[in-house]
Amino acid sequence: MEPELEELAASAAQALMAASRTDKWQEVSARVAHHLKDAGLSEGWLGARGPDPAAVRARKWQGRLARLLVSNPSSVAELRSIVAEFAPLADAGPQVRNTVSGGVTDGVVLQSGRIDSLTVNAAPGTAQDHIDFRDGTFNGPAIGVQHNHYGAPSPTARAMAADWPRITRLRRLAMGVHPTRRFAAEPTVPPYVTRDCDAELSGLVRSALLNGGLVVVTGQPLSGKTRTAWAALRRAVRDDARVHVAPRGTDLRDLPAQLRGRDSEGTHVVWLDDLADHLGEHGLTAGLLAQLVHERILVIATMNDGDYDTHRFGGGPTSRVLGGAGGTVQLSHDWSETELTRLALFDDPRLVDAREWRGESGITQFLVLGPELWDKWRRARQGNPFGHLVVRAAVDLARCGITADIPQVLLRETCARYGELDLTDEDFDAALAWAAEPRNGVTGLLVRGEQPDTWRAYGSLVADAVRWPETEPVPDTVWGEAVAGARTHGLDTDTVVASFRAVMLPRADGGDLTAMYGLGALAHWEGDVVEAESWHRKAADLGDLRSCNALGQILANRGAKAEAIPYLELAAEAGVEAAYVTLGKLHRDRARHWLAKAAESGDAEAAFQLAHLVLKPGRERQAAEWYRQAADAGHRDAALYLNTLRAGMSAPAEESE
Repeated sequence: MEPELEELAASAAQALMAASRTDKWQEVSARVAHHLKDAGLSEGWLGARGPDPAAVRARKWQGRLARLLVSNPSSVAELRSIVAEFAPLADAGPQVRNTVSGGVTDGVVLQSGRIDSLTVNAAPGTAQDHIDFRDGTFNGPAIGVQHNHYGAPSPTARAMAADWPRITRLRRLAMGVHPTRRFAAEPTVPPYVTRDCDAELSGLVRSALLNGGLVVVTGQPLSGKTRTAWAALRRAVRDDARVHVAPRGTDLRDLPAQLRGRDSEGTHVVWLDDLADHLGEHGLTAGLLAQLVHERILVIATMNDGDYDTHRFGGGPTSRVLGGAGGTVQLSHDWSETELTRLALFDDPRLVDAREWRGESGITQFLVLGPELWDKWRRARQGNPFGHLVVRAAVDLARCGITADIPQVLLRETCARYGELDLTDEDFDAALAWAAEPRNGVTGLLVRGEQPDTWRAYGSLVADAVRWPETEPVPDTVWGEAVAGARTHGLDTDTVVASFRAVMLPRADGGDLTAMYGLGALAHWEGDVVEAESWHRKAADLGDLRSCNALGQILANRGAKAEAIPYLELAAEAGVEAAYVTLGKLHRDRARHWLAKAAESGDAEAAFQLAHLVLKPGRERQAAEWYRQAADAGHRDAALYLNTLRAGMSAPAEESE
């Protein structure tokens, strides 16, 4: 298991332990259970607090969370969120039942000691009450009763600078880097591709390391801000650098005091992902930043463009903070040509997929949205089966080789080929609307094509379906629809045909009759009758009735009527309607041949039956000749039919049978 995931599992187990002692446990356990269910893992252990000591239970939970992270990568973001919310409570120790903090400066501080039972009533009307139980030992419940409410809870206090982890112990996922879809032994995130701004950013980071200061990486959502900032930090500092990764709401005010005089102990860095969550009275202020600069501390942060513009140019305290930044670098989710050229040098499958399948979205958007869209589609199979089916049809048509925009009528027809759901037009329209709804403001599961009433599946869904080992194969009926539909709607048939052969040839070589029939039908459709006859003969001789009919038709058309009849009879007996007409025609022609032979040898009955067989509009003279020959040979009814025919009358139906 990747070290990043191991560390996250351990942190999440401790955070869950802390959450289990709060009134938010039901909500938090439901969030985790949701991801366990998606991964097919048991969720019962979440409610099993049991008699085990807390440390033992935490280790058990850590192991189960590790399995969850491997089985369901989309759970990474959820567990990181839980860690950010409850890890501070975990630091407080498992015996603390309640910590009440109302003020910020003075009050009651219990730094050590044993407490058997304690009730604290904060004095009404004061905003200076602060009850700190972090280093206390409790042998009974500690209850804090607060009568005044001052708004949001106080920010979380963090570990002292001496306890900050070294940068080598930190993992990108813990820093805020989004996970990507991965299969088999692939690393958690793909290799980093150098961005055009890296040289400038590295210079700003190195300068701030020497002189102190704030460096901010801004950008559009999902533009790669955190990954770029992390890469710049790793390039700039040694492995012994200590980094404070501040969760949302962290109280930063004591940082200068913690860091004062620590120059000799190595580099210390403050990491603030999503800086907007760290601005304000208890967070990063202009005064606090000035103190950190005085201590020559690098503060590296990320921020969305919209938040940056609001805080930077809106006036007020936060504007002064950002105005005092030592440098700002802006990222776009649209990659430049030079960045795309660098990307092409990597063979990581996820980067290759991003280059080939991203469509109009950016590289980082593709990588980050992929897991979310995949999970949304998979879960819809139960909650929104029509929506799931419409997306599946688009994904499967792309897997068949239709990479262009798909006409809506073809998408609708393909949905019917699965035979799973009775999809009405109203259901189909609702499913399309659901599938096209943008996620994260970027893209839906289905993307509208350039032409009206055309669609395509978002590229990450197709790429993941191709790479995921448990993806269901494209049904044979959908393959047939793809080949026929591509030709009908003027799409590129070469790619579809090549894809079809690539899938069917190994199956046919393994004895798959359906694949043999499909290859024969494709060859006949392309006009290669020789190859079509070869595939159909192989399948027919192994008992495939569809190929019996197809082979019989081919043989009949090239004049091998005697050889065709046994195959057509097998197909006709099994109810293949196409064989009926051809077989009747062949039998009629065969009967005419042998009746003519007998009539020419003087057989009166043969001449009489042959006259019946050939009698049809335009052939009355030929039929009359055979009736005359039958009468001359002594057939007792032939003269009557001959006279009737000559009189322009039809023979009675019951007598002509």
